Amino acid sequence: MPKPLLFLDVDGVLNPVCPHPDAGFDAHTLLGYAVLLSARHGEWLRELAGTYDLVWATTWRNVSPLHLVPDLWK
Repeated sequence: MPKPLLFLDVDGVLNPVCPHPDAGFDAHTLLGYAVLLSARHGEWLRELAGTYDLVWATTWRNVSPLHLVPDLWK
């Protein structure tokens, strides 16, 4: 039986608009977009990928998983 799908809203959720400076986010530029990423989110996504097939909803198109959890897409 296939895993259930989990649709992930990246922009504004995993890539917040204005996190607190102490929230553990690092700034990056991807495809011309300024994004804020947290390594903690990568850990959560790895755990979720064990149960769900992750579907990415983002303006970064297919590169978002490569930057959020690269070890899942080697």
